[in-house]
Amino acid sequence: MALRGWSNFAPDLLVTVSGDLTELADIARFRSVCTTWRDAGVDAAAAPPSQPPWLVLPSSPSPLFFNPSEDRLYCNIHLPVPTADADRRRRRRRLSASPHGWILAIDPTDLAASLLHPFTGSVRPLPPLPAFFAETDDLAWDLSPHSVMASCGEVVLVCALDPLADSWAPVPAMPDCNVSSINYAGGDFFVFEEDACRTTIVDSITLAVTAVIPPPQLDLPTEARVVVAGEELFLLAKSKWLYVFGDGADVDFSKAFSVNHRSTYPVWQDLTSIGERALFVDPLHGFAVGASGFTNLESNTVYSVTTKEASRSSSVKYSVSAFNLQSRTTKKLECRLNELDMAQRIGAAASWIIPSVNEG
Repeated sequence: MALRGWSNFAPDLLVTVSGDLTELADIARFRSVCTTWRDAGVDAAAAPPSQPPWLVLPSSPSPLFFNPSEDRLYCNIHLPVPTADADRRRRRRRLSASPHGWILAIDPTDLAASLLHPFTGSVRPLPPLPAFFAETDDLAWDLSPHSVMASCGEVVLVCALDPLADSWAPVPAMPDCNVSSINYAGGDFFVFEEDACRTTIVDSITLAVTAVIPPPQLDLPTEARVVVAGEELFLLAKSKWLYVFGDGADVDFSKAFSVNHRSTYPVWQDLTSIGERALFVDPLHGFAVGASGFTNLESNTVYSVTTKEASRSSSVKYSVSAFNLQSRTTKKLECRLNELDMAQRIGAAASWIIPSVNEG
């Protein structure tokens, strides 16, 4: 059927068809056919079925998106088609996903920055980052409805989104902070320092520090991730000595803690269960989702992604591991990722994203 004839379907039929779509990628493709189909799919896009997290894999020249529930790889979903010059620059961009549906893209040549929404094709330009961001591959960032917070280590910067600021500005309350990850949730940024296992909570509007949560009792140095889940924070840690004196690569996390970050005197407690939830962690973010309703998500489990160099130095292998908090055992997810070598993109890491066609 010719493309120009696709708009001749009855509108009520198109609405019915769009309402039966359960995968976000299918909804996005449905709405990209033409204006008529886009209008017919507006309700499906406004309230799509809940989606399990996907992985953004920073392959080269284009990012790949892995949907674990389908065991399927997608290429570029709905990212905008660049011009020839933009395509050359795109191949070098550092791409880092937020669970809130956006990807931060940074050009290492001039540090031009932008937010990309892979499921709608929207682009939001940002001011260029300062020159010192080019001196390291470290990056921590997340966004609220009002601003983007980013750090490449010691300096924490913020950029207002509405209206868009002309430049990035330092956060006055955090002049010296060795940042390893930034998470946004419920009106606050959660700034985590892995070397000290310390979490600083910053009001996303006033940029005032509202709380500092000291570390639990741990043997440092420690590899650690912080996860934000409503009023709870989870800390997942593993002693780096495991890599020296044991097979640390096969142990996801040797310690787990939780704390109510809104309590007057927050103190970390040992964690053995998160109930009917699953945690998703990567070097940039950590978040929780309800496991019920997703047939291949296990509750009380932490999902993380591992990157290893493949047989060729220019390629990598990705795998997803599931760590059960009760049994403290890890298993590798059986999926097509385990069979693939992918082109490596320097300075970027695989990261989880929650698919959405809502940009808020």
